[in-house]
Amino acid sequence: MDSAPFLDDFREILEHMTQVISQPYVQEYVDVPAVAENRLALLYFFLRETGFTKERAKVYCVTTGLVQLGLDTHEMVKIQYDESLVAERNRQLSVLAGDYYSSYYYHLLAEAGEIEAIAVLAQAIQEVNEAKMKLYLAKTSNQLSLENYLSLRKTIDTALYLSVVQAHVKNGEESRFWTNLIEQTTAFEQMIAEWEQLRWQQQVPFGFSQFLLQKPGSTLANVIDSIEAKVMELLSVCEQLIINLNPTEKQTGLAWVTSRYSHRVKRLKRAEEM
Repeated sequence: MDSAPFLDDFREILEHMTQVISQPYVQEYVDVPAVAENRLALLYFFLRETGFTKERAKVYCVTTGLVQLGLDTHEMVKIQYDESLVAERNRQLSVLAGDYYSSYYYHLLAEAGEIEAIAVLAQAIQEVNEAKMKLYLAKTSNQLSLENYLSLRKTIDTALYLSVVQAHVKNGEESRFWTNLIEQTTAFEQMIAEWEQLRWQQQVPFGFSQFLLQKPGSTLANVIDSIEAKVMELLSVCEQLIINLNPTEKQTGLAWVTSRYSHRVKRLKRAEEM
């Protein structure tokens, strides 16, 4: 797929989502999570390569993106808030905004006549919420291992996209490629987000970093080095997956995704050298 039309189409998807989520009252009180742009870009590329028309692929991407945004918004709702009117509004609106984003998909897909897609995403939403409950219970009972955390996090972050892929994939080889690519790029996003938080905010985010810091003798410098090494490993895996893709014409659109990753890595490395 030629990268120029691909990027134009993808901008339209993001603009459509922005129109849906731009609610002034919500923006005033709720920290709306970032849209999972790279996962949506991969999904759009997959659907177009599978034979979807541009408009149909856009509907799938907008609805999947809204569901993900709703689930991410719910995940940001805190268990405890300050006893103030602003804090209470923040909690209530975060829940309502998440409900709105993750339910609006039903309206869009029904309007487009994509009834099968409604069932596919509904099943994926169930999987994500089950994984979130398992993660919460394991965390609160201090029984969350690194292996279990990474497995549950993978389900939470990829189930929506993989459900669409598995519903429309043509063969086993294609299924393995797209599953691997989505899982590896999502793992990269998680790791580099932790690296960025460690670097820019000087905070240890809950995730891989905290598990590393719990090791005897571990220091923050050790954690940052380990996160950086993991990021570079995952970037190499993602790039190699795309390089091995045939025919080579398909590599152009996907290379755009990894080029964005490389830019983020270079930015972090330049900051460390200052």
